[in-house]
Amino acid sequence: MPFIRLKIALLVLGCLLESAALAQRAVIWKECPGTWSLNVGVGTTYYAGDLSVIGNYNHLGLGAALNIGLTYRYSNRLSLRADMQGYYIRGSQVRTRNFVKNLSFFSVNPDVWAGVQWDIRNPADPNRSFFPYVMAGAGLTYMTPKTRYNGQVVSLAPLHTEGVAYDRVAGIIRYGIGMPLLSGYRFRLALEASYTHVLSDYLDDVSTVYPSFEGMSPLAAALSDRKSELLLLPNKPGDNRGNPGKNDGYFILSGRLVYTIDTPVQRWHRLRSRG
Repeated sequence: MPFIRLKIALLVLGCLLESAALAQRAVIWKECPGTWSLNVGVGTTYYAGDLSVIGNYNHLGLGAALNIGLTYRYSNRLSLRADMQGYYIRGSQVRTRNFVKNLSFFSVNPDVWAGVQWDIRNPADPNRSFFPYVMAGAGLTYMTPKTRYNGQVVSLAPLHTEGVAYDRVAGIIRYGIGMPLLSGYRFRLALEASYTHVLSDYLDDVSTVYPSFEGMSPLAAALSDRKSELLLLPNKPGDNRGNPGKNDGYFILSGRLVYTIDTPVQRWHRLRSRG
């Protein structure tokens, strides 16, 4: 899975860089409880849902993400963290084994989450220079699936393409790993990989079966079943349109710039460490 590969890559990178950077370790890793940090990040997204196919790496359909967050160091290894971000994801069946369904979407969504971050290694260890961490938390996202049809961008959720008026606000569960790469007294740069499990199967506007098109608008019917665009016979009501047994989600690989906020607690700790 992509997440496992990212985890292995981060761990290998940390091992390769650790010996070279050991002598340059900064006091920042000895942050005392009570320290606040502001972080901003930019990264790439990978959608995982009904329109994606496991093992199809010829058409990844990568997107982008921009986020900002606040972290509070609660103890020597535990931090509390809250982030908000905007992310762009997309998916298409055009270049997959399900190409005859011809469904596609893209979405620019916000999300917010809060949780914990745990340093795998003790930051006070003088024999280490890199300190990978894990994180986990929960939050909310707002889903805005759209598609292109006849040269126009069309919002899918209001059309009820499966005959369902689903809730566009969905809970999320996020977990991941990170690796600080460069550090200073006030700034550090980290690489972070996470997966967000969305507590809904309508992130991509696809979930269950094709509905009966009676009573649907012509536009809704056309975007519910797009086989006719390939000059194929339409699906029958009740035919599988998606996979309701698994909710949607998305991966994010991002670079994060972390700034340690100057507070009396942090200044005292920095002076004490230098002494």
